[in-house]
Amino acid sequence: MPKIFNLGEQHPKLKDVYMIYGDGLCSNIFVIGKEKATIIDTGVGNWMNPVWPQLTEIGIKPQNVDKVIITHAHHDHASGVFIILEKSKPKVYVHQRDTKYIASYLGDTLVKVEEGDIIQTELWPLEVIWTPGHTEGGMCLYVREEGILFSGDTVFPEGNFGNFSGESGSYRQLLNSIKKLSQFKVEIMLAGHGAPVYEDAENNIKMALVGIEMYA
Repeated sequence: MPKIFNLGEQHPKLKDVYMIYGDGLCSNIFVIGKEKATIIDTGVGNWMNPVWPQLTEIGIKPQNVDKVIITHAHHDHASGVFIILEKSKPKVYVHQRDTKYIASYLGDTLVKVEEGDIIQTELWPLEVIWTPGHTEGGMCLYVREEGILFSGDTVFPEGNFGNFSGESGSYRQLLNSIKKLSQFKVEIMLAGHGAPVYEDAENNIKMALVGIEMYA
């Protein structure tokens, strides 16, 4: 079963932030707050990653799920939203350029977002940073005043970066997205896969930029 990590035990800026570490080909799931919880990515939603047992263990009931944000519409990040919607009715935020892959299944729960939009959470506002390349509508979420980046599948720890060979992927777009992120002040990076980075995360982004430039 997926493991739960209380990230506030590792860094004071992450008090009331939790990570559900997926089992198999499944994204990390991040939970922000408890009373009006925001969930960033939802995992693959298979029998190994059922979502609700983990949310219950954290202390989140269906009525406490306020928002779900999907960093991109690949199934290992997005399919778990349908398990969440079986019991809860949050708004589901997806970048407008990825909604074509999922919109018809979300109905009136869908909220389309784009570059610069602000999504309020119980803890802090999340700024939408459009980072295409892994998918056309890939996005990161940035807590500007705290230097926290939820990086989806754009960049990963240790200078790794997302695959750009998929259906709507693009090397050039991913390169430009990582260049954009390399200009941000980032202390903490919480990626779609892999372990959290708790300090000097911007160095991981700069390493990713060097790595992807080698493909040019």
